[in-house]
Amino acid sequence: MTNVYPGSTLRDYPVQVKHPYFSTRLNLAEITSDHIKMHCQDTIDSTESNFESESTRFFFEKDIEVNIKTDIVDCVRTDNNESIVIARFSEPEDEDEFWSTLRQQVLPEDTPLAPGARPRLPARALFTETARRQREAFLQDYTGVNLDCITSSSVDPESLPSVTESFIGTVEVPIGAAGPLLFNGKHAQGHIFAPMATTEGSLVASATRGATAVTVSGGMTTAFLNRRITRVPLFQLANLNEALFVSQWIQSHFADINSQTQLMSSHAKLLSIEPQVVGRDLHLHFVYDSADAAGQNMVTGCTWRACHWIMDKLDRKLGLKVKRFIIESNLSNDKKVTFNNFIYGRGTRAVAECTVSGEVMKRILHVTPEQLVRGYHSLAAGGVAGGMIGININIANMVAAVFTSTGQDIGSVHESGVGHLTLELVNNGNAVYASLVMPSLLIGTVGGGTRLPQQNRCLQMIGCEGAGKSPRLAEVICGYALALDLSTLSALVSDEFAAAHHPLAKEGYADMEV
Repeated sequence: MTNVYPGSTLRDYPVQVKHPYFSTRLNLAEITSDHIKMHCQDTIDSTESNFESESTRFFFEKDIEVNIKTDIVDCVRTDNNESIVIARFSEPEDEDEFWSTLRQQVLPEDTPLAPGARPRLPARALFTETARRQREAFLQDYTGVNLDCITSSSVDPESLPSVTESFIGTVEVPIGAAGPLLFNGKHAQGHIFAPMATTEGSLVASATRGATAVTVSGGMTTAFLNRRITRVPLFQLANLNEALFVSQWIQSHFADINSQTQLMSSHAKLLSIEPQVVGRDLHLHFVYDSADAAGQNMVTGCTWRACHWIMDKLDRKLGLKVKRFIIESNLSNDKKVTFNNFIYGRGTRAVAECTVSGEVMKRILHVTPEQLVRGYHSLAAGGVAGGMIGININIANMVAAVFTSTGQDIGSVHESGVGHLTLELVNNGNAVYASLVMPSLLIGTVGGGTRLPQQNRCLQMIGCEGAGKSPRLAEVICGYALALDLSTLSALVSDEFAAAHHPLAKEGYADMEV
């Protein structure tokens, strides 16, 4: 017996029923595959035990009413003096009539909404304080909401043309200082505190706990491995043979194409062009080194100019016309988690490792080395069962917190939060070796949001502001992400995870060894 009315989509469409046996209307409660259930406070007028088929008046919303024949099967009185009526439609045609009428309410004929006077935000293309105030006043009047708390800002509107549009103000995100974490990296050395912008309680405390355990065990070794940013345009040719021919022609003209990209940016360095043929569609993987910028907009401009040069040469010199061109075919997997970016990387690839002694683990992380590694294997198995790309515990938390505080593109947290965590027992089971590879950190230390005053100051705090500093930023994020994963995994294994997020369980944080 399947309940088909009211259902989750029909609860807002009440139906009332007027039956000859009752003096008041009944409320339709449900329709199943074999009966209709109605109820009311009235008592049944008829004392007959065998009810006849009667014309019943169904009242729908929007002043719609229709006569439908039903047969009452049973009627009972409840303890609260309510009548429960069980009935069924007399004929299939009666049931069809009910659903046809209900459809008029649930699925009305599509009619375009009258747009009326469209509200228009004033001075949307201007980057001045006067324009900002005009937009603020308009939105306060239009929404009826006082915006004082977000319009009070230290950001100069004139500094924002490449950062945002229609600027009205800023929102504050609390920043906690995690650490310190001792780094023994290629680019990051010494004790470093991490600015974490977050509203998730216990996150900064957990990162600090992990950093403490690693630091007293000798520190975190980190390395910047490489940097690789892609843009993958689509050329659709007439057929497969044309696609294969053009792919060979492009590879033979790499120097000329590279010259076109340099006309757009002197910072982006084109490393390779890797064709991928899918039928008559030719996808061209333009692979760049974007230096210290995240570089996504930069390589888009470079690639766009190169592609238009290619299409012009193919047309004028070879008589080949590209049927369809798209600057991004979705194969760069921009802001998406994919195996492609996990394997080859998109952005900066960094790695971190540490060894934590059993004594430190018991004292600070409240687990033994064996417990932690067993827990890791269990969570890794769960990740595989769930289709996870890579293995990690919660490195996206660290990525999001540092991205927000340092002016990175927060939309890139998705792909940047992918990593490969490994744990193993060492020193005869008396310590744990841990490593983390992060293959797709979309980060920059110049341009974009890194120029905003507060975000720039956070970059300065960790020694990552300006040219030549993006490798250090990658190492800091990767090292802290590993420290956070060690702490979070320990909390899960020791059954302290839930308690750590409860306010009454945080009283000991201030007294934790640092």
